Amino acid sequence: MSSWRPPQPMGYLDSIQAVGGFAAPLLAGASFTLAVLALQSPQPPAVPYSRWPDAALVCFVLAGLAQIATVQATAWTRRYMCTPEELGQWYPEHVTNEQPSTWLRNVQESHLRQALRWADATRLFFHCGVLALLLGVVVACVPDGEIGPGRWAVLAVGGAGVVGELSWLVRAIFLSAALRRQVWLNAGVLLAAAGAVASAVWAGEGWALRTALALLLVLVAMMYTRLARRGTPSPAPRRSLLSRAGHLAAAVGALVGAAVLAVWGWPVVVACALLPVTAVAFADLVRLVREQRALRAGT
Repeated sequence: MSSWRPPQPMGYLDSIQAVGGFAAPLLAGASFTLAVLALQSPQPPAVPYSRWPDAALVCFVLAGLAQIATVQATAWTRRYMCTPEELGQWYPEHVTNEQPSTWLRNVQESHLRQALRWADATRLFFHCGVLALLLGVVVACVPDGEIGPGRWAVLAVGGAGVVGELSWLVRAIFLSAALRRQVWLNAGVLLAAAGAVASAVWAGEGWALRTALALLLVLVAMMYTRLARRGTPSPAPRRSLLSRAGHLAAAVGALVGAAVLAVWGWPVVVACALLPVTAVAFADLVRLVREQRALRAGT
């Protein structure tokens, strides 16, 4: 005989039901309402309410879709949720002295694995939806003209909300402090690459920002050069993006992207040069997610 396997944390699945049954539908409605308002942005020659209304619209639509996915994933989580009492009522012949048989314990563990898998998807969809909603609000608050002190304060508060939600997401997924540090490092690389491409698209303004991002890309190149000298990490095969060749390609791409961004500001060239950087950072994030799953499973 063997005992039941409890979920970790104990109230995790119930908290997911609260998120998908109450919070996600409300946020989906708010997101699509803001998307409709963004569609009503004044057209030229009238002054638009935001410098990038289409970007804000994309964020609001993504936020609404993510919350719909949250509701759907919550329903699938509930599909696999069951308690030992329920299993004992359905299969009383497999319970002796309140201890389940091996077969019934395997049934409970199988359902628990599926429930946890869908619960993790629910949490990811929910946090991504909140991130997209907050980012859309920040983008919508950027005025078309000069940014005054009051509006800078609004943008700072919105940016703090985005960073706070991202921190919450990373803390919820990665329980190991060492893994979280690596996640933040890769997230910073991805944000630097996205900021470099965005600043190249609007090359007519913000030369100081482009210079700062170019210097940041140089630091990224130095980091990947150092990783290339260390060799392939043990969890990664030699032919993966995390090999020495992958890190060298990312370092070269970061240097080329920094030079083009600082001197010419060609967005297509910058984006192409930073493709290896983006691919390596994303591959490393996937590796970290797998390591966290292994730690959670106790392997």
